[in-house]
Amino acid sequence: MMNITKLYLTLALGFSLLIFSLFLSYINIQKNSKMLKYLERDQIKLSYYVHQLNYNVKKNQATLLQATLIKDTFSENEKNNAFEEITNCIVHLDKFVMKHPDLSKNFIDKLLVIKKRVISYRLVQDSLIEAIVENDKEDIDDAFVGFNDITIQFSKDTDMLIEYANSQLYSSILVLEVNNNHSSKILFSSFIFSLFLILFAVYKFNNLHKRLEKQLVRAQDAERDLKQAQTQLLKYNDDLEEEITKKTEELHEKIYTNFLSGLPNRNKLLEDAYNYTFTKIAILNIDKFQSFNDVYGEEVGNIALKMSAAFLQDKVDKTPLTLYHISGDEFVIVCQSSNKPAEYFIAKVEKILMSFKAEKFIYEDKIFQFMMSAGIAYGKKKKLLAYADMALKEAKKKNIQLAIYDEEEKLEQVHKDDIACHAKLIHAIDEKKVISYFQPIVPIQDSTLVTKYESLVRIDNDGVIIPPFRFIDVAKANRIYHRITRAVIHNTLSVIEKYKIPCSLNISLVDIDNERTMSHFFDILQNFEYNDLLTVELLETEDFKNYDDVYKFCVKVRSYGIKVALDDFGSGYSNFSHILHLPVDYIKIDASLISNIDRDLNSRLMVETIVDLAHKLHILTIAEFVSSQDILDVITKLGVDYAQGFHLGKPEPIQKHLNLK
Repeated sequence: MMNITKLYLTLALGFSLLIFSLFLSYINIQKNSKMLKYLERDQIKLSYYVHQLNYNVKKNQATLLQATLIKDTFSENEKNNAFEEITNCIVHLDKFVMKHPDLSKNFIDKLLVIKKRVISYRLVQDSLIEAIVENDKEDIDDAFVGFNDITIQFSKDTDMLIEYANSQLYSSILVLEVNNNHSSKILFSSFIFSLFLILFAVYKFNNLHKRLEKQLVRAQDAERDLKQAQTQLLKYNDDLEEEITKKTEELHEKIYTNFLSGLPNRNKLLEDAYNYTFTKIAILNIDKFQSFNDVYGEEVGNIALKMSAAFLQDKVDKTPLTLYHISGDEFVIVCQSSNKPAEYFIAKVEKILMSFKAEKFIYEDKIFQFMMSAGIAYGKKKKLLAYADMALKEAKKKNIQLAIYDEEEKLEQVHKDDIACHAKLIHAIDEKKVISYFQPIVPIQDSTLVTKYESLVRIDNDGVIIPPFRFIDVAKANRIYHRITRAVIHNTLSVIEKYKIPCSLNISLVDIDNERTMSHFFDILQNFEYNDLLTVELLETEDFKNYDDVYKFCVKVRSYGIKVALDDFGSGYSNFSHILHLPVDYIKIDASLISNIDRDLNSRLMVETIVDLAHKLHILTIAEFVSSQDILDVITKLGVDYAQGFHLGKPEPIQKHLNLK
């Protein structure tokens, strides 16, 4: 950019000098023209006037001599006419001098001398004429001598004036020549220098043009490369947009679609619930699907879930219902249409549940059948999904297939109570307020046996004792049940160690399945000195599925010198198989058989059978829920070894049972 600017400046300077030289030439030409005009007009006039003056003087002299020789007189008029021409020449010369102040000083001075000489010339002429008129020979001779002298002098003056005029002419010509030479030199120098600058600029422009051509070629190549790059970039951009669209769709699918079934997931349900108004909603849960997963494995479980999802989708197709798969074994059916009554929705869900129950799913050589529980909520409530979830929990709790949210049942309040209970549990665990009450298990056949005590968990909520049925389910639902178990283990072993009395604590299937709980439990037993005073009571015996794990647990516990009791015996038919397969030391007869044994013959026969079977297997029996003396008398007659119930002692702090302050 700087080079181009310099070239333009150089070119501009060259043209400026050329124009300046032409301008100077023009000025000199104008001056020379004036000088020529001066030479043509004024200088010629000057020469003319000077020569005319000289001529008029000589003419006047000749005229006067002629008049003198021929005539005896010379009139006044003739005198004036003869001198008028001389005077006119003097006048013209004066005017010329006034118009040309640049005339030489010699010329002006000589003209002034001539003007004076004219006066003298007039006087001498008059004297000569007067002498001629008087015919005075002597005066005539003197006058002629004087007239002749002044005439000669006049002639010399006019000659000098002519010489000065010629000198002025020569000077003007010399000035003209000098001006011409000077102008020629300036014009030539300017022309040469301008030509040099112009040629230099042209040379530079030519080089610049070549460079520009090369740059243009490079620019064209660059433009071609740029177009290729743009084409590639556009292609890349299209590919990128396609990839982004694909990834966005994949991400959308991952965020809003269940990866197993391909159905809309919980995120999609929550978004739709925000954008649309659901009037009816049902949450469906496959019953005991976790147990199915444990038996057949996760791979088969996933296949079963896919089959279940396909079955449900087939049932809601071509209906105003939408199906969501919100978690592993949980589905949601919603209805946005307000035209369909709630009864239609409920009947549709019931029909789906019945069809699902009857459906046989076949995979390889396996045939599966499942049942579903469902919770339904409908209306214009804002928390419809939460209400349906409450109804599902109610159905699970009551062991029914379908529950419908009813505000009169105060399910929402129950849900709020569960949240409050969870907060109390966390506080109790952190503040070590999970305590144990102990209920005596009294021997009623052999007086040499000692009283045992069952450790029963409680929560001390600022002095208010909360029983387990108020918080156990909440603890399991919120996955803090294992922390409750740890606290009870600590409480029970501390009492055994302190008071050296036999105690029992409850262990559930949830505890056995929890590796961390079992690891913690056996780590403590490893260094505990009073394992022989501890009995472990197995809870939830009706739900035993994996006998191998329970069997291994019983064997391991007994290897530490700890006894095992089978709780709630007689509550279901499967308990009888447990007594044959599991290594136990005690069976606790369920409260359902003991509570009315003094009035129900069937209960009495059942207990009698259990006691007889247990004794044959060398297993001691414990009767729960002994609430009266009549019940105690009956079970004593039937041979029950231990009794436990309010009639013999309520659950209280161990200090009260031991009469300690």
